[in-house]
Amino acid sequence: MKPFSYFTRSDDVLSSNGASFDVLVVGGGIIGSGVANALSQSGVRVILVDRSDFGSGTSSKSSKLIHGGLRYLAQGRMKLTRNLLKERNYLLQHSEVVRKETFDILVGRGQFGKTSIRAGLMLYRLLGGGRPSRFIENKGEYPVDVKGYFSYTDCVTDDAYLTVMNVVSAHENNAVCLNYVSFQRLEKVEGGIKVQLMDVITGTEFEVQAKMIINCAGAWILKVAPGKGVNPETTRLSKGVHLIYPRAIYPRKNSVAFKSPVDGRQMFVIPRDKVVIVGTTDTFTDSPDDLKVSPEEKDYVKKSCSFVSDSFSKANPMVEYAGIRTLYGTGTSPGKLSRDFKIIEDGISITVIGGKVTDYRRVAYKVAKLVSSKIHIGKVSHDIPRLDYPGLPWHNNIETAINFECAMTSSDIMERRLGTYFFDPERLDETTKEILEFLEKNNVKIENGFFHVQREKED
Repeated sequence: MKPFSYFTRSDDVLSSNGASFDVLVVGGGIIGSGVANALSQSGVRVILVDRSDFGSGTSSKSSKLIHGGLRYLAQGRMKLTRNLLKERNYLLQHSEVVRKETFDILVGRGQFGKTSIRAGLMLYRLLGGGRPSRFIENKGEYPVDVKGYFSYTDCVTDDAYLTVMNVVSAHENNAVCLNYVSFQRLEKVEGGIKVQLMDVITGTEFEVQAKMIINCAGAWILKVAPGKGVNPETTRLSKGVHLIYPRAIYPRKNSVAFKSPVDGRQMFVIPRDKVVIVGTTDTFTDSPDDLKVSPEEKDYVKKSCSFVSDSFSKANPMVEYAGIRTLYGTGTSPGKLSRDFKIIEDGISITVIGGKVTDYRRVAYKVAKLVSSKIHIGKVSHDIPRLDYPGLPWHNNIETAINFECAMTSSDIMERRLGTYFFDPERLDETTKEILEFLEKNNVKIENGFFHVQREKED
């Protein structure tokens, strides 16, 4: 494994100043990291930048599912469901960070219809494989309005760590990957673009040149050099809110898919080891920074999930978080807009709108093919992007997070490397103490919240 840390990051910032690349990727979420990984595995000289940590935006604030989306079948989006199920199965086979989860989908008054769900699950199994689902009568497990439920299998993941794994894989394949580096401005020059970037940690600006720019900035797409065809009318932002409760308040083993008694939207209750994650909302927002959970949004999730268990209305969540989805299309309801991605090409720029965690590989492959056609890099392999980094070991090592996954702050470790914030919040204080002890033992200083690189002065 190549070292990938605050030391190598500092060196890469210095060496990138004035350097030329084939492609600049802006946005280190799951889509941008997947694109950078695919390009690096295709022999492209690529630089990936994110103004914060990798995966710190929407890619750490999803429902943390890898799934085909049963509701997409109900909307007639069979091709999308088929593609998602294909990707789900690939990730399940090739990554330990993706695992199977059993879901109960509720049938009854105000819930899903028995006939339609039976047919939908048959299609789901035909498209993605798995065991047949049978109807199980409700014998007190769920409220009286629930006649019964079907159980089916999908997958769950740690979305942020899956993103980090793609970043490290790209780094292993010689991509320059820089967190806490922001896009400033762009100038078209002969042969491509000249871009001003800024190291957020030091405030230092530096310049790189590239033949192309790939805009994967997610909710911030419109703030990063949008090309033609990228506009507020068709680039819509939808806010999703989740709450995390202690596992003890929900003793059932299976996850649950059901309709909210408030407005009929599909909701999830997802047990995850020491916690249970519930959500989500789906409302338009005008701001990519609208990340605060409002009292109304919190109340909606609690009321919706109290249908499954009144414990959710009585208990206070341990953690609450919001993410902003980017959707392509027009309409008055975010639920009616497609969850498929849109790639918009404009000369030397490519913009990716939308895209789900489950589907990131398909997005990355299509972008790599498009880049190949423009800068003639040769044949793009069908198996990209691969996960060339499995984790060392996965999810439980502070030293690995700092030295091989380029964590720059304590929250980088707890939220996007170890997953403590989402999956074991009761250990946050203990994990913080462990991080500080590790830093002290290894003489690592913290300045303005960041792990600090100390260099000896040259003569």
